[in-house]
Amino acid sequence: MRMMEMVHAAEVTSMHCGGTIARIYEPAGTGELHELIVELGDFHILGGGTNTIFEDTTITRPVIRLGREFAFIEPVPGGVRAGAAVPMKRLLSFCIRNGQAGIEFMAGIPGLLGGALFMNAGTPERGIMDAATEVEVVDRTGIRTIPKADIRYGYRTGGFGEKTVITAAFLRLEPSTREEVRRSVLPHLDRRRGQPHGYSSGSIFRNPPRQAAGQLIDRAGLKGLRAGGAKVSEIHANFIINDRGATTGDIKGLISLIKTRVKDRFGIELREEVKIIGQ
Repeated sequence: MRMMEMVHAAEVTSMHCGGTIARIYEPAGTGELHELIVELGDFHILGGGTNTIFEDTTITRPVIRLGREFAFIEPVPGGVRAGAAVPMKRLLSFCIRNGQAGIEFMAGIPGLLGGALFMNAGTPERGIMDAATEVEVVDRTGIRTIPKADIRYGYRTGGFGEKTVITAAFLRLEPSTREEVRRSVLPHLDRRRGQPHGYSSGSIFRNPPRQAAGQLIDRAGLKGLRAGGAKVSEIHANFIINDRGATTGDIKGLISLIKTRVKDRFGIELREEVKIIGQ
């Protein structure tokens, strides 16, 4: 097992801020992962770092990150079995090359498959869990495979417990052609190419029912609003950009201000999609 000490949070998260992580463990397989979970008890699981921000302090809570042993893709009847550490971009490329259709709506979404499954990433209409048939997980009870029928997933939630580590999933895909899959991917890529560039965690807030968080923030006149080095994007108001060496404190302050202004203006309580991890 690989273990890294005193890692700067900015180096392992897309927002590029936060303090220092005391210990990051990278188990070499599911057996080692299970032993580690039992030994540690409390931990945080870190994927690609696209939806996680660490506090401006030393994070003494152990962090587990899945390594290359969990970054596989293998064809199976009816689709693929893919490891949780596979980047979504690589998985989409595999589907294009092999003419496998069914998850084109995930094109342009950053991060790893495990994180995407945990939060059921996707579009407002469809999430990655809709394509899953079984999910392989590890927790204190052991190593097991859960049929989708036994998972209570929904909008921006995969239905997994905080101490359940997703290690792989079976995804149902349909035979197609490279050209057809590539053609289906392009509209999703084009839409997401217009999203803000720079250091960010993607969408900060979940969309309220029948509303778009970005539109509410925009209508509240908050585009371009700053708190220290953090700024509400002028391109998409549901993005906060680390524009000038923002601290996590800056970002939290801006999140709080946005929530207050939107609640005062529209009576709607925004809920964070991004996770802020403390000690």
